[in-house]
Amino acid sequence: MKSVITAMLLWIGANTSYNVDLPHPEIVILSQSQLERQYDDSKVYGELHGFYSAENHTIYLPDTFNIHDAWQKGVLLHELIHYVQDKNNLKVQCYKEYEQEAYPLQKQYLLEMHGLNWNYDEMWYKLISTCNPPY
Repeated sequence: MKSVITAMLLWIGANTSYNVDLPHPEIVILSQSQLERQYDDSKVYGELHGFYSAENHTIYLPDTFNIHDAWQKGVLLHELIHYVQDKNNLKVQCYKEYEQEAYPLQKQYLLEMHGLNWNYDEMWYKLISTCNPPY
């Protein structure tokens, strides 16, 4: 897993302006039910494939995670992007804004590195990456 994370950090560095000369984050593998309990499920829009905790700089993945599966590597890359954003002190108005960068980079990675063309719904992307307007 260390060599995969190193390669992904290098890819993130080559495709962003972030400093990726960072120690590797801790990776914790949990059952799906443990993963969902660990995560604040009020933020979940669909199935939870993993998440990054800025509180303890840890990436959580389900025990079904397969490092040889291209889609699941994309999930790991997505969470590594959040780790890099955190370590580079990216400031946002709300947590959803972190996704504005993570999903397009995940899509680019899947296409460039694995030949997978992920066409996510643009309305879904707006929903998960835009702060709620103040009322």
